[in-house]
Amino acid sequence: MKNSAIRDRNRAIPWSLFAWSLATLVGCKMTAPMHTWKSPKVPKTGVVRVAIAPIGGHTKTTQRLQDAMKQTQPNPNPLLTTVYPEELSQIGGIQLVSYDNQPNDMATVSAARRAGLDYVLQGYVMHEDIDTPPQDPQESKRFRIFRRKKKVEQLTVHWTVIDVNVGTRIQAHTVSMNRLQAEKKHPDLRLATQPGDDKVIMATARESWSLVAPINQPMDAVLDLPWVTPGSSQVRKGNGFAKQGRWDMAEKEWQEAVSLHPWNTAGWKNLSLAAVAREDFQLARDRLKHAETFWPGDATFPTLSWIEQRQRDHYQSLSLPPPAEGWTLANPQKSIGPKDVPHLPPK
Repeated sequence: MKNSAIRDRNRAIPWSLFAWSLATLVGCKMTAPMHTWKSPKVPKTGVVRVAIAPIGGHTKTTQRLQDAMKQTQPNPNPLLTTVYPEELSQIGGIQLVSYDNQPNDMATVSAARRAGLDYVLQGYVMHEDIDTPPQDPQESKRFRIFRRKKKVEQLTVHWTVIDVNVGTRIQAHTVSMNRLQAEKKHPDLRLATQPGDDKVIMATARESWSLVAPINQPMDAVLDLPWVTPGSSQVRKGNGFAKQGRWDMAEKEWQEAVSLHPWNTAGWKNLSLAAVAREDFQLARDRLKHAETFWPGDATFPTLSWIEQRQRDHYQSLSLPPPAEGWTLANPQKSIGPKDVPHLPPK
């Protein structure tokens, strides 16, 4: 039995070596985080003037969410003008909450109309399971070892957008967030580890702005890995930097690799993605043309389709006119290109 197992293992070794060699020769994929623009859900282009209504629902969470909306407002954003409840109450001269501390919809819309605003963004906390911030942070640290395992906090908020001019609801969206989702979608929030750190509330607020404002959303770009050609090790080194979100360091490595080995198409493709990461779409297209010099045909078409879709999203989100030279593809979304995968924080 022992000799038979050894023979089976020895037979498997050449196959594993063959699979490794094939993957090395053909190349494979890895991803790197970047941010791209996402258009708001409201149909209006140009500057959007929004009143943030008092948030209804559970009183312990609503005020914290109201504060989080201020902290997470997309800024600077010349296409968004925002008025918060305390300012709106002064402008309209009306109490925006009723006797039971719940929002008064009619008063809010009336005040927003007087202020010359376009929309009212109104939220209602439907479900919450959020830790209360400790009164004494030092006491929180001393007794941390006696606490039970941290629960998975959850928050669900239903948002509506009201057109002030006609007084009707034109958009509705429910944001449901828990601690695990908050850390996955917003890696920077992982640094907050204390109970009641508002991690879930902050992530909910960020997601909520997408109704009325263009926002920068995290996504993963697919990098190319080169074949066994000169410059491959340096391109892979750059990929390591990009995977960490260090696009500037990655760009230096790729630039040096293609300067010494201009036929390294993986380096050129990745350089085009680095240009997209800093929103220089013309440079991204120019760099991709260098790769086409050595690989004409469809080899670079998926990357071109991906770049153009990111450029279209960028222009649409910021209400920019199309480029003077026009678009290259009729419908880049229909094109087969690198897949956008859910953003994961770098390990």
